[in-house]
Amino acid sequence: MPTLDINLDGDKAWPELAEKLAAGQVIDYQEMIQVAVLAGGMASGKPSVTFRFNLPDGRVVLAQTSALLVLSLARAIRGRFGDIDA
Repeated sequence: MPTLDINLDGDKAWPELAEKLAAGQVIDYQEMIQVAVLAGGMASGKPSVTFRFNLPDGRVVLAQTSALLVLSLARAIRGRFGDIDA
């Protein structure tokens, strides 16, 4: 199961992509991201979360991680930026 690498300073994230972006090798995905929660998706029986990205060329990317990591991400964002849902 993939882990999450959380970077709360995204403006400086992934500087190595600048060259790939200039070469047209980065897909700047602006479409709907679909999310599905799988009740028993983890080997432990705990829930997992799958993110679906429908690429412009017809291919589909599925990225799956644990629901616990998604909740950790949400807590990290709130810890860094405060209550942003107001």
